[in-house]
Amino acid sequence: MAGKKGKVTGKGGNGGNKAELVQDERLQAIVLTDSFETRFMPLTAVKPRCLLPLANVPLIEYTLEFLAKAGASEVYLMCASHADQISEYIENSRWNMPWSPFRVSTIMSLESRSVGDAMRDVDNRGIITGDFILVSGDLVTNMEFDKALEFHRKKKAEDKDHIVTMCLSKASQFFRSRCHEPAVFLLDQSNDKCLYYQDIPLENSNQKTSISVDPELLEDVDEFTVRNDLVDCHVDICSPHVPAIFQENFDYQFLRRDFVKGVLTSDLLKKSIYAFITEDYAARVESWQTYDAISQDFIARWCYPLVLNSNLLEDQTYSYESEHIYKEKGVVLAQSCKIGKRTVIGSGSKIGEGTIIENSVIGRNCQIGENIIIKNSFIWDNAIIGSQTAIEHSIVASNVKIGSKVVLHDGCVIGFNVVLDDNMVVPVGTRLSEACVERQPSQFLDSEPYGFDDTVDRAAKSTNALPARELVGEKGVGYVYESDDSDYEDVSSVLDKVTNALAYRFDDLYLSDNSISSISAKLKKKRRSSTTSAYTDREEDDDDEDEEEDFDAEAIATVERAMENNHDLDTALLELNTLRMSINVTYHEVRSATVVALLRRTYHFITTQTLGPKEAVQKVFGQWGLLFKRQAFDQEEFIDLANLILEKAVVQAFEKPEFIIFTALSCLYDHDILDEDVIYTWWDQTSQDSSHAEAKTLTGKWVEWLRTADEESTSEEEESDVTDSE
Repeated sequence: MAGKKGKVTGKGGNGGNKAELVQDERLQAIVLTDSFETRFMPLTAVKPRCLLPLANVPLIEYTLEFLAKAGASEVYLMCASHADQISEYIENSRWNMPWSPFRVSTIMSLESRSVGDAMRDVDNRGIITGDFILVSGDLVTNMEFDKALEFHRKKKAEDKDHIVTMCLSKASQFFRSRCHEPAVFLLDQSNDKCLYYQDIPLENSNQKTSISVDPELLEDVDEFTVRNDLVDCHVDICSPHVPAIFQENFDYQFLRRDFVKGVLTSDLLKKSIYAFITEDYAARVESWQTYDAISQDFIARWCYPLVLNSNLLEDQTYSYESEHIYKEKGVVLAQSCKIGKRTVIGSGSKIGEGTIIENSVIGRNCQIGENIIIKNSFIWDNAIIGSQTAIEHSIVASNVKIGSKVVLHDGCVIGFNVVLDDNMVVPVGTRLSEACVERQPSQFLDSEPYGFDDTVDRAAKSTNALPARELVGEKGVGYVYESDDSDYEDVSSVLDKVTNALAYRFDDLYLSDNSISSISAKLKKKRRSSTTSAYTDREEDDDDEDEEEDFDAEAIATVERAMENNHDLDTALLELNTLRMSINVTYHEVRSATVVALLRRTYHFITTQTLGPKEAVQKVFGQWGLLFKRQAFDQEEFIDLANLILEKAVVQAFEKPEFIIFTALSCLYDHDILDEDVIYTWWDQTSQDSSHAEAKTLTGKWVEWLRTADEESTSEEEESDVTDSE
């Protein structure tokens, strides 16, 4: 890994003045075409998010247009889900023509399951030769990139440890395209150096909305500012060290909550990250709500000079009319139809008599019947809609056929090729797909509740389910798709209302720009496990709940933070012990929280395919199992530890919990944390209990093998003693 890093650096800067000149002249870009999420299911089971249309233009076009204006000379598209569709689209696009402003290459990164995997693939391929732009394939912006690049180069000249410039856009409290996953950026007020990053939980998540900052991070900082009013559109200017850091830290999966937070809190990397704050329009289509909001913003020309009538695609012929109405050539409108404000209609579409369309996007070659009402909705190409149908705040994908007198209520998503019979009523928030898409538990659910995977293999099509006849009718075609998170009560109440809904519901969001109060004002109120904390103003309104400390959550977070930032054991033990004494709990609670944190980390490695089950357990318990030496002090407490590993591993829902339990116990045995007497006594007790019988099968065989080996060893020692005496 060190050689890999040296290789990258050598290409970028060790080749003399000539190499440095080449690096400065050539600007590369990495585009992550996969979102690694399921938020746009079931649509993304058929087509990748970057090819979904926004105002009748594929999302990838907005990103590539931005890179063209930014002066990129080489663009690499990292493709995972539906990579063949993306490659085919690029091959047939204007970006593959000889007169394209940059050279574009599609890289099949089919094994990638996260941003971290994609960046490690970039590092393995050795394609980065200097500073590069890292963006996602769902970006819409009119940002003047020259200013950001100048800022980056200036900071790089001033700070030799500078590796990333994050481009952030300032937004008002209720800015429509503002990210529904708010975050805190702690910045040095003098130079906009990022000191700390942390996600803010949504208001309805029942998580404590506080940030804990290591005071060492604030050393030598005169003044700092806490910002949660920024839109993070994930436009980053990176040095060639970035892919190498992902390579060296294989547990980094997410760009912000893993990489940025890890770099800022690492005692070993000593690297700097700066924030360039712009007032230009910049947002990502990362959810149903942002799709809706950005579409409206784009139609209303908030992204000028990037506007629809600039005709981003070569065959587009949009003209602009008053009240933000856009029409292509070849549109046929009946005399009595009414086209309201903020409406887009693609070529070849026909609108029938008495139909009303307002604040909506109609794709190409759509057949819209008579006396239809379409408001705040998105109708994609080749859709057919029967007469007297009402559609409110919904998405109708390409090639959908909707009969007469159908009602689509708020938030409906009708997938590709779905057919709805006459007189159907589709309830609020329903999502339909042509084929049944099986629900799959999120691979990051425990550790990162907002990180999901929408690759095809995780959205397998089922042949056993029956069509939703009560919604699509006897002649209809369609299956109901439910959110992957509906089985998980702890997050579904938030995700179902916010992430998986089309319409914004501001009462479900918490985006107050005053939500982070000053650190000094709150320090006197309550002491946490961390020396410095900042609390939201909502906590003042509920003092009773504040008094009820949730030790489990605090302790688990402490251990997870120690593992994430690779703290030393003494620091983690000190924080846990301080927390234990401040809340006055027993060592049983400490052991329980530590076991849960270690199993979650193991689960994360396994489900992200970072490590195999055996390697994951050995890595986590081999390094962090030493915490138990200061949490258990006699045989009874070590037996309690073994019981906790058994119980918590079953609850964690591993695919093969019996293997995880056996490997964890044997690892602790190998590291002299559990001895034979403890294991034998514990097994004699637990083997009599019929609960979790399947999960104890491998452990039983292991204990039997241990006893046999112990007896043989004892027998050999006795024989040796007899021989010596003779």
